[in-house]
Amino acid sequence: MSVLFCACSEQNAGGEFFLRGQEVKIASANENLWPVFMSGDAMIATAADGGKCVGKITKNEWQKAEDLPNNDGQEDWGFVHFAQGNNGELILLNNPMSGMVINSLVKIPNADNAAILDQKKWERYDLKQLQGVRDVARGSAAISDTTILTAISYADDIKHLFSVLDFKNQKTIPLDYWPDDEALNDTARWYNYVAGCTILGNEEGKFLYLNPYANLAYIFSVDGTKVNKLCDLYSYILTETPPAERLACCTNSDRIYMLLRDSNIKGEKCNENDGYVYGNTVEVFDWEGVKQQVIHLDNYYQQIMLSGDGNTLYLLTGHSDDIIKPAIYSYDISNLEDNSMIDSIEIKKICKANIEKTIEKYGKKDFLKEGDMMVDFELYDYNDKPHHLNDFLGKGKYTILVFNDLYCGWCQKAKPYLEKFYKQNKGNFEMITVSTDKLSEWKKKPFGEVSWHEWNDHNCAIDIQKKYDAQGTPTFFVINSEGKIVKKHVGFAEQVFDEMKDIVSRKK
Repeated sequence: MSVLFCACSEQNAGGEFFLRGQEVKIASANENLWPVFMSGDAMIATAADGGKCVGKITKNEWQKAEDLPNNDGQEDWGFVHFAQGNNGELILLNNPMSGMVINSLVKIPNADNAAILDQKKWERYDLKQLQGVRDVARGSAAISDTTILTAISYADDIKHLFSVLDFKNQKTIPLDYWPDDEALNDTARWYNYVAGCTILGNEEGKFLYLNPYANLAYIFSVDGTKVNKLCDLYSYILTETPPAERLACCTNSDRIYMLLRDSNIKGEKCNENDGYVYGNTVEVFDWEGVKQQVIHLDNYYQQIMLSGDGNTLYLLTGHSDDIIKPAIYSYDISNLEDNSMIDSIEIKKICKANIEKTIEKYGKKDFLKEGDMMVDFELYDYNDKPHHLNDFLGKGKYTILVFNDLYCGWCQKAKPYLEKFYKQNKGNFEMITVSTDKLSEWKKKPFGEVSWHEWNDHNCAIDIQKKYDAQGTPTFFVINSEGKIVKKHVGFAEQVFDEMKDIVSRKK
């Protein structure tokens, strides 16, 4: 496991607070939507099929969300990440998920819920000329009216963490910065530092780099093509196994709010096999890197978002893992001193009660675990021919089942290990990778051919993931010839391939 530590000032200038939240009523039409970004009063969410929706949110209610307009039908909003402009604009950087190739950009001035739904207010920029670069960020920050700071992968040169995208002139400018990590080669640095990172800005020339999977966060500035690292907020010691802890963040021009996720659904400190992780402690920094407050919330969830006026902090679920249905709580942070008299013991009791209530309501699902018999599902190959997971039962071989998706950095990192493992041991087992992606994007095979069975159920494998409790990708299962699950592992770790080799080498 990694060691996470805060490298900034430990000063708590404004104190420590314990807040009681208010549950936000979610419109029934939004119950299967998963919020991903907030702009003004607009909560943008992803649907089960990957489509995007937007609905107005208040402290009390998330109103019915409507489908995000799809650029007059000319574009498929497949993989979208967001950036907030310096003057309240919302910027959507889009690609149709075919190899993460940047396709187009939309800028929406003064982006509240009404503006986002009004295509007449959209400014569209065609970026199809940028075919030599891939969009690998989860979020970007505006620099000017026509440029954003983002993470881009270059086909002929990956050794750049940051780039400036000039969307008006359809060009990119790589910045002269690459992590100095002697323990990793350039490909490994790309997976660890570039893929999936988020960049946020304070509208005054300072930026925050956040890697939620590697638990890295620091403040920096840009001078021409030079990156000036100003202050480490969090750092960690690299190990072969991804850290069990995670970070989630939201910002405005004054503050950085960092949610520390280090617990499982029961409120216990997590380990690397816990899958999705939860948190209820928010550390607040200014843009100098000085810790201003520590806020303890009365619920454990996975994401935080900030209202446009900066007065309301939203704590919400972030994944459709069927342990918790979509849930949102609002916290008034307009005047934290008013909450200073709330008893910390009382809040902790409330938090414990909320956890117990969640477990009682959602924690009794019939999930599969090691020792259980597998459950069959119908899946399809690239030619739409149907197959079943139990096709190989009784044939004297193990079956290895792997859940993955095209835009999971750890899945990409695991692929060469998976290929080597398969070639060296394929006589002892059959292997199936189950794609959790949209069918249309999966069929484009953006990462090439594989030698094993690669199937899709035409529905993002939602029901299969839930039944197998595949909390995240990649997740590995080893199933013996009788159909019993003998091994489960969540996440990428090199040692899992040694463990699977030991199992499939045994006599059936």
